[in-house]
Amino acid sequence: MTASPTLREVLRAATIQLDRAGVDAPRNTARLLLAHALGTSKEWVIAHDDELIAPEAHARFLALVQRVVAREPLAYVLGHRPFYDLDLLVDARVLIPRPETEALVDLALVALREVSAAPFACVDVGTGSGAIAIAIAKHAPTARVLATDLSREALHVARANAARYALSERIAFVQADLLAPLAALPPVIVANLPYVARAEIEALPPEIRAHEPRLALDGGEDGLVLVRRLLTQIAQRVREGRGAAWRAAFLEIGAAQGAAALEAARTLLPEAHASMHRDLAGLDRVLVLRRG
Repeated sequence: MTASPTLREVLRAATIQLDRAGVDAPRNTARLLLAHALGTSKEWVIAHDDELIAPEAHARFLALVQRVVAREPLAYVLGHRPFYDLDLLVDARVLIPRPETEALVDLALVALREVSAAPFACVDVGTGSGAIAIAIAKHAPTARVLATDLSREALHVARANAARYALSERIAFVQADLLAPLAALPPVIVANLPYVARAEIEALPPEIRAHEPRLALDGGEDGLVLVRRLLTQIAQRVREGRGAAWRAAFLEIGAAQGAAALEAARTLLPEAHASMHRDLAGLDRVLVLRRG
């Protein structure tokens, strides 16, 4: 009877396999997968890598490794993803939250300190997993947030995430096309809409191209179709007198879209001051609109 391998041995074999498949950070990925298979933490795996692995756990681990070798996103395999100070449930129904999107939360929280009470202090347009709305609600404890998404399946995930943090009473999730359910604008608008140009989707890594929802990626011909539609909706409400409470909007964009996004904002919404917020790498990341 063959002795069970140690954690170190199965990690070494998995790391080689993941590296050959072109998976990023194969050693760390292997540790995360093994921790998941064992129901423990990555730190425990590192500290106990001389222990033997039980056959059942080894089989679970090998199955997880095969999913990642097939280029399924690690976050979907693990079933969760960190964002801000949250740990969010994610699966193939939602886009995986990215670190760069945390800037939207930071900007919104600053803006919310400067606004008066409103039925909804903030709307998160295209909420997906609920990441932005939940982070804002957690850190602005008096604010009520409206979160919209066109995908009913995404909203199921978002509601589950809000429930995990006991925020279901302060976030209203609505299936809708952008701002459609809002007669009047709230003080703060945030949006991480699809902004990948349609022709560029097939060039994305297989984890994104083949697994993340196309609805959450496709930004139309130049990637800014939905951003322009949202700007038009904001402008329409402002000009019709339904934007009295509105003070700021923060829209995530692609790093190469800054100039085009600013042009769109200044053309479609000249009532607002438009500027660009850059990420830590110095790349254009968030279109910032402020009233007046």
